[in-house]
Amino acid sequence: MWKDFIKLDNENSKVIARMSEEQTFDSALDKRALKDALQELEVADYCPLDDGIEKFINAGLAGDAGVYQGFVVAEKRNATFEITISPNQMQASMTVTGAYGGSALVADEMVKAISAVGIKKGIHKPSLKKILIASKSLKPGATFTQPFAQGKKVEDGKNAYLKPLIKDVMKRVLAPKDNDAFKIDMRDFGSTITVEENDPVMERLSATPGHEGFNVLGEILSPTPGDDVILEAGNGTHISPDNPNILLASTSGMPIIRNNTVDVEQALCLNNVSVATGHVKFKGSVIVAGDVEPGMIVRATGDVTIGGFIESADVQAQGSITVVKGIIGHSDKDDGSKTCVVKAGGAIKANYAQYAELQANHDIYLTVHSMGNDIKCGDNLYVTDEQGTQGTLSGGVAKVGGKVVCYQLGVEGDTATALEAYAKFSVQKARLAKQKAMYVKAQEATMEAVRKELVVKKRDKSERSQEEVERIEHEKKIANEQMEKAKLAVDTTNEQLDALLKENTVEITNKVFTHVTIYFGGEKVTTKRVHGPSIFYFNQYEIQCEAKMNTDDIPEGEESISI
Repeated sequence: MWKDFIKLDNENSKVIARMSEEQTFDSALDKRALKDALQELEVADYCPLDDGIEKFINAGLAGDAGVYQGFVVAEKRNATFEITISPNQMQASMTVTGAYGGSALVADEMVKAISAVGIKKGIHKPSLKKILIASKSLKPGATFTQPFAQGKKVEDGKNAYLKPLIKDVMKRVLAPKDNDAFKIDMRDFGSTITVEENDPVMERLSATPGHEGFNVLGEILSPTPGDDVILEAGNGTHISPDNPNILLASTSGMPIIRNNTVDVEQALCLNNVSVATGHVKFKGSVIVAGDVEPGMIVRATGDVTIGGFIESADVQAQGSITVVKGIIGHSDKDDGSKTCVVKAGGAIKANYAQYAELQANHDIYLTVHSMGNDIKCGDNLYVTDEQGTQGTLSGGVAKVGGKVVCYQLGVEGDTATALEAYAKFSVQKARLAKQKAMYVKAQEATMEAVRKELVVKKRDKSERSQEEVERIEHEKKIANEQMEKAKLAVDTTNEQLDALLKENTVEITNKVFTHVTIYFGGEKVTTKRVHGPSIFYFNQYEIQCEAKMNTDDIPEGEESISI
């Protein structure tokens, strides 16, 4: 029995198991029975020491003399604690382990330990008090963790931004009214979209510097100041002489909000363009509440906004063209030309377009569909709504400078659809080839300088002047600098080209049908089966197709595209 072998030491802090020479070791002694013996000794809350227990039992069974010297099998322990600092040094926590018959935590020891690990700021005294109280009530060996110090997050500065001080004309034109998304009242429109000379039209709200933070070690965390933005004078506007953050109208007219400025233009507002109005050619922006009817011509040096349809008409603007409803044309039976032409120096936005010629220096946005159009787009082509739930690009030919995004590419029934993406590739490739040629030329110049240097060095010192040596060294230095500069240009353009190829893809979020031909950099592929969501991209050598999802329905070994 354990009670025959154990007793407390002189300090009552340890329980020692020892056998006298008169005693006989009990081979049935089990360490699990020690608990009852400790209870009888009135030290049940002392911490059992497995190592000492096993050594005593093993020594007794083996008849080892160590059993007479004794082993510590349990001991009193005070409550202990451990401090943990988070990896980002923004929080410190303390984990306390309940005492084994000993005393609870001491506040002074906690404070010294906190100071020793370098914690200086963000200390929460009520949390330390909570830890102290918990250490008194914890069961032996039980743990309790409590954060007690918290850093202050740095607050980065806010970017400067430009706040229009006038209503957005385009939003007003396109705003739904009386359950009719395309109805506007021209009687009150003109009086609400104009500004007078010196009216404020835009304000720049300055960037903020942000607020410093700190971590629990007391280190100050510096904020990143907000980025500034430039407020620029536009056509018909100027920066206020009294406040560089205010943009004023220089003339009366209709304000058009741009990226970082406002243009004030003369505006022509019409209910529709028809035989009754005649062709429209206007220096400024044109707003048509209704339709542009067949055979009519519209020309504007600003933007053109149409609340209805463009049908078999010719509409061109130096700015952007927005059509609330659709663009409708037909193909000439003889030469295949389109009866509807829409060209913009900016972007084109419409609900849909069919059998029309569309040309934009920047982006083209079509919400519902693009059917049988001849498209030339300087930047990106989007045939999809904001939610990505519709948008079909089918038939016709599209040449796009950047990327293409659509919900569905092609249609059932093998309607031929031709699409060239990243049409700017050839320009970038030609630029790269020119830079490579310059690099080769610079290498040749460097080698020529090295050859000259070798020739001079082979001559006896008496046969070469210091001036000649210095001249050749200078030529070599200049040639090396030119070669390094040319190499950097090649590497930079290569990196830019790789990045642009990754960005300028053809992305289809729903289906790709058959008989769709996609061109990239002189290469082409034609789909011969229906695909799910896909991305077509070019790696400078061949066109690849990558499934965006539903890859399980592609049979193993089947090619995703056919050339």
